[in-house]
Amino acid sequence: MPTRRATLLAALPFGAARAQAPQQDVLRFSVGQSWGLPFVERVGNRVVGGLLIDLMRALAEELDRRPQFVLLASARVDAALERDEVDLHCLLAKSWAPQVSEAARWSVPLMRLRDVLVVGRGGPADEAALARGGPWTLSAVHNYRYPTLEAQIAEGQLVRDNALNQWAVLEKLARGHTALGVVNALTLAAFQQRHPDAGLRSLRGVDDVAAHCLFAPRPRVPLAQLGAAARRLVQSGRLDRLLAPAARKGAKP
Repeated sequence: MPTRRATLLAALPFGAARAQAPQQDVLRFSVGQSWGLPFVERVGNRVVGGLLIDLMRALAEELDRRPQFVLLASARVDAALERDEVDLHCLLAKSWAPQVSEAARWSVPLMRLRDVLVVGRGGPADEAALARGGPWTLSAVHNYRYPTLEAQIAEGQLVRDNALNQWAVLEKLARGHTALGVVNALTLAAFQQRHPDAGLRSLRGVDDVAAHCLFAPRPRVPLAQLGAAARRLVQSGRLDRLLAPAARKGAKP
């Protein structure tokens, strides 16, 4: 369970957290704005919970540090890491950051991220209808790449309609603004739980990758200690217990 101190810190506005937390015992996590439920729940500029936040708190506790969450646009995360403005960023696939080759900067795999192609009421009934029809509008997160869909996008069968985050992708789809969307399977499960009548369903998997934490080149905690803490979190089974409820909701039918 997260400590009361960490919980209170996470609920503060980001600027307040930076001002009040003693810097020497803080572990600074970047939080990409593209994350939505169940990974990150926000109220305005405040982080109030979520699966990713629980993971970060647990990792900070392994190091006897207090978590500080720095909300960033997705395009700003790489620069913030390289400038040591934050200590680490989770969850990230190695293929998304091919420029980082140093093994010590990557944690062990923490979980798998599975993206799915989602269909709304006005979308294709099945794969055959998808292949026959088109062009189909595809709601997708701005600046996100989807390698298995790139050929269809290049050919014009899928026309991208960008959204700020994964939750916004599903909101567009539920309102009928697009025929298709692509999001994480856990995000779809959380949306369906809150909006059971939205008429959204998964058509097929798009991508399935191992997700890690990526450490800054010169974090406030030595790289070896960060890596060891992530390894303990996985080996102890604590991470599995955090992920289990959400994983069950996002499991394949």
